[in-house]
Amino acid sequence: MLKTLGRVLQEDLLPPHCLLCNSACKAPTLLCMECAGAITLNTWSCPACAAPGVAMTAHCIAPRALRRVRAGLEYHGVVRELIHRWKFDGAIDLTGFLADLALLAAPVTPRFDALVPVPMHWRRRWYRGYNQSYVLARVLSQALWRQHGIRTPVRNLLTARRRAHAQHEMNRLERSQNAQHRYSTDARLQGQRLLIIDDVVTTGTTLGAIAACLADAGAARIEAWCLARAPQAGTTRSPDSGS
Repeated sequence: MLKTLGRVLQEDLLPPHCLLCNSACKAPTLLCMECAGAITLNTWSCPACAAPGVAMTAHCIAPRALRRVRAGLEYHGVVRELIHRWKFDGAIDLTGFLADLALLAAPVTPRFDALVPVPMHWRRRWYRGYNQSYVLARVLSQALWRQHGIRTPVRNLLTARRRAHAQHEMNRLERSQNAQHRYSTDARLQGQRLLIIDDVVTTGTTLGAIAACLADAGAARIEAWCLARAPQAGTTRSPDSGS
């Protein structure tokens, strides 16, 4: 009764406001129409690394442990702000909303033996309170169950050594050096089909290092699914790409 009364009072007396710009919304929603319209789906991208607005590059054609990366959103503007709040400001309730947006352009099929979240060092996880990649993987597992009736387990297969600086604070060369030999696993993964789950792809060095680790443990096919992909410098979006 009290919850119902509170909802009625909020909707009738306190109009909902946009999470980002704080402008009043006509209906209960997280974002106003202007902010929602600024979200860019990553519908036209490299089929191998998910870089927005580019065709497959020579780097992606070369054989590698990571077969494919999918990322449903472009990481800039409104998307960047939403992910920043979800990842760094404790807005864990945004997980489902962000996952649903990304799934519009990058649907997941139940052809994997497990979803593998990118690990965090325990000190960083303790400081943040949660591993956002693990939370995201749980939401995706639930979505696969609802849509296909198939349970795809979330498996914490990896451990990560501590690093001096966060990956998002580094340039491309530093990221590459930082990712080398950082991840390890004791699992036996012969013949396994695995989907790595992460939040944002910038250079792909983290995903590449994790894929190499899983391949060394015997995994047969390794792909990755992420919320968003950062645009590459100097690229422009196709006029036919999604909004």
